[in-house]
Amino acid sequence: MRFPKERISFSRTYEGHSDADGFVTLDIKGLDIEGAAKLVLRFADIRAATEKGTQSESAAQRLRDLLGDD
Repeated sequence: MRFPKERISFSRTYEGHSDADGFVTLDIKGLDIEGAAKLVLRFADIRAATEKGTQSESAAQRLRDLLGDD
């Protein structure tokens, strides 16, 4: 699912919690998720997930290189 840019926001604080990397908030009002209005993610967690994905891609590429898959 592509998420509309206008429903994404960023802040350094959320509900009294501060984080140097900040928080990404996805406004999910109107989606069929009972009682949920927004999803808040620590930006540090997003960065960690991105780095983990990059490491997986690198490992897959190394494996292809070892196996000689061009």
